[in-house]
Amino acid sequence: MRKFLAVGIVAAFVLAACGHKSNGAASGGGSASGGGSAKGVAVLTVNTGQASGVGTVLVNAQGLTLYHWKGETTSSLQCTGSCLSLWIPATVNGGGSPTGGMHVTGTLATFTRSDGHGTQVTYNGMPLYTYTGDSKPGDAKGEGLQGVWFAVTPSMQATSTGTSSGGNNGGGNGYGGGYGNP
Repeated sequence: MRKFLAVGIVAAFVLAACGHKSNGAASGGGSASGGGSAKGVAVLTVNTGQASGVGTVLVNAQGLTLYHWKGETTSSLQCTGSCLSLWIPATVNGGGSPTGGMHVTGTLATFTRSDGHGTQVTYNGMPLYTYTGDSKPGDAKGEGLQGVWFAVTPSMQATSTGTSSGGNNGGGNGYGGGYGNP
């Protein structure tokens, strides 16, 4: 299984290198550092990885944990303005698409952000972000921040309120928020 994940991550790196350039923001082909809006990549590959204190989570091509703001929907964005300097939307270039690795069982889609910050990727209807505080695969420093930011697990199911079903994630921070591990 690790071989498949490693092959998927390597393939994502190759696709990112051959695709469009990023401006340094973490979304597919960029890096974890840098603020501002992300220009995205042509294809954003979403895989699964292990995050410290959380377990199995969705990750971008660099293996960085993907997060969701609890309650945020595509029609009601909560992370705007200065929030985007810490939380980078996972984006694709116009006409681009997200693809999921072997254990990504939910629905990946896109929407155009109303604030002009590109075409953002969603998982089961939830907008995805990376956190600038995460510097390497396995980091989940954004988990539970402000009681609204949570790492996305493959089993997350969106509900009409934008939250998910499932149990506490076991992250040990008291902010389970109903986000369940697979």
